Amino acid sequence: MTMINVDGSMMEGGGQLLRMATTYSAILSEPIKVNNIRANRSPPGLKPQHLTTLLTASKMCRGELKGAKPGSTEIEFHPGVIKGGDYHVDIGTAGSVSLLLQCLAPIATYADSPVKLSVRGGTAVAWSPTICFVKNVVWGAFRSMGMSLKLGVIKHGFYPKGGGEVEALIKPVRELRGFTIDHGSVETIHGSSLCGRLPSHVAERQAASAQRVLSETGIESMIEVASLEGIDTPRSPGSMICLWAENMPMGADSLGKRGKPAEKVGAEAAISLLRQLKTGASVDYHTSDHLILPCSLARGQSSFKTSRLTLHTLTAIELAKMFTGAEFKVSGREGKPATILCNGVGK
Repeated sequence: MTMINVDGSMMEGGGQLLRMATTYSAILSEPIKVNNIRANRSPPGLKPQHLTTLLTASKMCRGELKGAKPGSTEIEFHPGVIKGGDYHVDIGTAGSVSLLLQCLAPIATYADSPVKLSVRGGTAVAWSPTICFVKNVVWGAFRSMGMSLKLGVIKHGFYPKGGGEVEALIKPVRELRGFTIDHGSVETIHGSSLCGRLPSHVAERQAASAQRVLSETGIESMIEVASLEGIDTPRSPGSMICLWAENMPMGADSLGKRGKPAEKVGAEAAISLLRQLKTGASVDYHTSDHLILPCSLARGQSSFKTSRLTLHTLTAIELAKMFTGAEFKVSGREGKPATILCNGVGK
């Protein structure tokens, strides 16, 4: 069988390339060789979360993995048959649970029986969508394509100690269908504001700030507020707020950090969401990254407008074309709103 070679330094040049290549490899039963892994990051090579993702993907499809060790810049992956069952995953750091699921959830969708993923790591960490965002925005879009997924958060985990716990139940589907959504009117924004190992007023102030910003534009909001205490107390102090529209995959989130006022955290998420809604887009720019892979595998045409065309999304499109031959048409330029059309291959 011919091996697909992927240059990990192409375009965006980060961990997304490795995750997407691994997902495609497992689903399409195509062996891959990825070199220059995370070449555009400092330091390059595999970090614990990438290594854990690779090892779990290999376990799920009874594959053979070569070169997978900390700091490695080259791996080979020879997939087998994707098997259902229970998989327990511990990243061991505050590495992103969300990004691990970005790779593993689509693989599980093509398993021979249901998959339960119990994952420990970071649920709200920098350079990654929060698990709240994945649950309420990204996976909502996935379900519109026919995926059967449930996501439960047992415990939240912040940087640096992580320790968050998430359970995902994914049932296999016969086929994904194309995803088409237009921008609709938004009357209500939903959200979640929480904090742990911090005064409870931090989460309250985040929510109140976001609500003030949203109300100035006439948009109502329903934001749940929680202070994580008792058995829910995270290992490290932290806070976050996540907001999402009720009728389309459009969301935004923001993390608290030392010296950053809670009011700024809440306003940041609200302003980001409002700016994206103002573009007339139907999908936020983070969710767009996640949609490219399933759209390329789905039967039929997918169509959506992203609030901002990012290098991450353009990189995902190039990988999709490389692995599937799916046809894409992008109307717009990087950094601006754009409409993406995809004729999927019907895997």
